[in-house]
Amino acid sequence: VLDQFEAEYGIKVIETTYESNDELLAKLIAGKEGEYDIAVPTNTYIQAFKDNDLLEPFDEGAITNLGNIDDAYLGLVYDPENEYTVPYFGTINVALANKPMLDELDTAEDLLNPALENNLLIFDDIESNITLALQGSGIDPVTTDLAALDTAKEYLLKLNTNLKSYSQIADERISITRGEVALAYIYSGDAIQAMRENSDLTVVMKQEQFPLTIDNLVILKGTKHKKEAQLFIDFILRPEISAELLSEFSYVCFNEAAAEHLPEDLVNMEVCVLSDEIKNNLVVINEKDGEMLDKMVAVMTEVKSAK
Repeated sequence: VLDQFEAEYGIKVIETTYESNDELLAKLIAGKEGEYDIAVPTNTYIQAFKDNDLLEPFDEGAITNLGNIDDAYLGLVYDPENEYTVPYFGTINVALANKPMLDELDTAEDLLNPALENNLLIFDDIESNITLALQGSGIDPVTTDLAALDTAKEYLLKLNTNLKSYSQIADERISITRGEVALAYIYSGDAIQAMRENSDLTVVMKQEQFPLTIDNLVILKGTKHKKEAQLFIDFILRPEISAELLSEFSYVCFNEAAAEHLPEDLVNMEVCVLSDEIKNNLVVINEKDGEMLDKMVAVMTEVKSAK
């Protein structure tokens, strides 16, 4: 994709990678303004980028392909006018069941069934674990009530009995693909990889909302190449380019126009091109304040210590 952009515009893109949003934010705060032109933060970090005056608004009309993005993913709370952000890729958390070992499962509360003892995997991610626990406790997963975390902790302590482990995402994907566990709570991109390799796998727990996080293309304050940066973001939103990227990195497809360019198996993956059932049941995970984050860390430390 970078080569195609360079061939068309004569503009070379230099790419730098990072391990986490925290590392990205720290690098930009400590760095020199104008050192980078574009970044890809997750929606939960957009407010922190605004607070640190790191974002440059798009020029009016510069992103001509924004209309390719499904309206369901535009105008969200962290950027109501899409003044600073363009949805790039996203992921939902899904419960992926191994059909020969698990007939059906409707809610997060069902994960506490004693029949599932030592037969579940969830990935080692504090936000995702707390979200699951709130759902299993019948609490709105976007609550900011600190007391709700005590209830979530009780759910997770009960869930420990059924957990084989808190896993790294790659290990979890491999295990469910091999049919070694009945269920894995996993990112949708990893679920797609697993389902492509094992036809016995299916998404369950559909009575719960599907937590969604969105990685966004943004332009950084002080860019020396704003015109070129906007050209590149617009290029990424072309249907055929977006489809090429999605074919390689199969996360949630935000680009409606790209669907007709995708391989048939991806089009039919309800966690890539989201089915109406899932799309109508999304919940966007938003930024937490420091007090909430501290307590989330404390809860998960206690729960994992008790495993």
